Amino acid sequence: MKTRIFYPIVIFLFILSHSCASLEQFSDGRATRFSVHAGVNSGGITENTDMSVVPGAAAPPEAIVDAFSGSTTTGYHIGGRVTQRVRRLELETGLDYMVNHQSFNYIDAGNYYMGQRDLEVTQFMIPVTLNIPVLNLLVPASDLRLRVGYMGQVNRVTTMDMGILPGYSIHDWSGGLTLGITAYPFHFNNGSQLGFYLDAYRGGQVYEDFYNQPSFEMPGSSFGKLGITYKFR
Repeated sequence: MKTRIFYPIVIFLFILSHSCASLEQFSDGRATRFSVHAGVNSGGITENTDMSVVPGAAAPPEAIVDAFSGSTTTGYHIGGRVTQRVRRLELETGLDYMVNHQSFNYIDAGNYYMGQRDLEVTQFMIPVTLNIPVLNLLVPASDLRLRVGYMGQVNRVTTMDMGILPGYSIHDWSGGLTLGITAYPFHFNNGSQLGFYLDAYRGGQVYEDFYNQPSFEMPGSSFGKLGITYKFR
């Protein structure tokens, strides 16, 4: 686990230090740019919904649907990014802070579990993406870019249990593919820009219990998020 955490952090620190060192050199702000963003998101822990793979949960038949289920409320996130232009492309990294609230319901008489587990999911996320211009020849003012890359997550989860529930464990580190799109249609006289973004992510498992085992296909982490972003000159 330490090795998987080490490399994304090294990449982040390298790009950040390189950007700071070159900021004076690129005084026009076009090669190295800093931005901040904030928005809403839905997702976090992706729970297993296939009860046929859970021992004892598929019988009796009425337990197939009700043995375990989850719900997620809309969360929020904030973050900062630094981009380094490489010809027409950009290399981007940064740090995001995301919060989600989720509830898991257990109604499984066959396995003697019944109750509710509320989870507050807090994640610090380190993305490393390649940003590719899209339609800039047709609409150059939009600065529309497709972003694709890897995102690492440091996970912190607090729970509140009610009822008789299975034990659980939290994976401190997860990671996976991130895909998004960013546009900056508003340009200001000082060289800064205001825009919006839309992101999606699917990655490794965060939460593990009797109904969410590593051998199952569905458990993992995922989210969709959108928001506004401000890019400094």
